[in-house]
Formats: sequence, structure tokens, C-alpha cells
Amino acid sequence: MKFKSTLSIFLTVLLVPLLTFADERSDAEVSCEATDQKLVYECMISIVGKKSRDPVIDAEFTVGAEMPSMPGAHNVRPVAAVPLDVAGKYRIQIDLEMMGEWVLLIDLTEPKRDRIVKKLHFSEKSVTEIEKAQ
Repeated sequence: MKFKSTLSIFLTVLLVPLLTFADERSDAEVSCEATDQKLVYECMISIVGKKSRDPVIDAEFTVGAEMPSMPGAHNVRPVAAVPLDVAGKYRIQIDLEMMGEWVLLIDLTEPKRDRIVKKLHFSEKSVTEIEKAQ
């Protein structure tokens, strides 16, 4: 009987964190800077667990952009993220059609499917997050 309860406790301690991470949605922290090319921005993206804030390692995703003020008129073809040497950090280069408010659509395929939406304002010199768009 003691063996069963010890085994039960061991499995609970071992499996609960794994199941929690598997069920956890993802979140992203995005910072973008203008490049020397007009309307081209270099973005660093950190993918983390929404609750745990732990880095999501080996994520695979694309980032597209839409201009919410003109639905269907201005859409940017998704680009694949490139992993960096730091866990959970990725890079993209995005080429926008004009400055203004854009919604970044971060579509994860690995480690599991998820979509993260970030609303940003792109200007000639800076990029700022407008609000939490989820």
C-alpha cells in the first residue's frame, strides 16, 4: 500500500507540470525597430507560456500583418521566424505597405498550434504596442 501511494505521489509530481505546459496557451513579447530600408522592420519576438512565462523552446511559427483600419486591403504575406541562440527568442523581418496601426498575426505550428495577436503602431522612427489584442 505504501508503494502505491509513493508511486502515485511521484507520478503526480512528475506529470502535472508536463500536462500543465502542454495545455498552456502561448504569448509573445514583440519589439520592432525600423531598418535602413523604408517600411522594413526588424522584430525580435519572445514566445513564452501565457501563465508560466517560461520560454517556449523550438517553436515554429510565421508572422503576417493586417491593417485593421482597412480590412482586406493591406495584408502582408507571412514570414517564417528564425530562432536565435537564446531560448524562446526569434527574429523576423517584415516589409509593410505603409506606416500606421498593424495587427501582427503570430501563427505557431510547433510545439502546438496557437495564434497570438499583437496590435502595434509602426512609424518612421519607432514601433509601439497599442494594446493587448486577445
